Amino acid sequence: MAPALQIALFLASVAIVVFVIASLAALVHLRKNLDQTTKTLDELKSDVKLLVADTHKLVTNVNDLTDRAHRQLADIEHVVSTVRNWSDRTNRIVTEVGAALEPPLLTVAKNVTLFRAGLGAFLQVLFHRIQQHHRKEEGKNG
Repeated sequence: MAPALQIALFLASVAIVVFVIASLAALVHLRKNLDQTTKTLDELKSDVKLLVADTHKLVTNVNDLTDRAHRQLADIEHVVSTVRNWSDRTNRIVTEVGAALEPPLLTVAKNVTLFRAGLGAFLQVLFHRIQQHHRKEEGKNG
């Protein structure tokens, strides 16, 4: 064999050996990285399981709170409706009582005012006559 061919074969062999060693080093490094990635993924998996459980509890609590809020809102709507009905009834009763009592009360008030004015005039005339009568008697006696 020619020395050039032997040198080329030797260099090719050295290149293959260097390639194999570099490949093995890369594969070992890749294996370490895969092990770390697997370990990290396992940790993330357990953390995600905890997060999923916590999220499930949170969603359950939010659903419970929402159900309670809906029930309380329904109760409040019922109370408001009841109060509104009572208020309407009270307004109707006040209106009816006012309509029934207002004319007689106004009539009584008017009659009392007239009676008071008449009584005042009567007493004024009576006292005026009594004073005149006393003056006449004093004039006769004096």
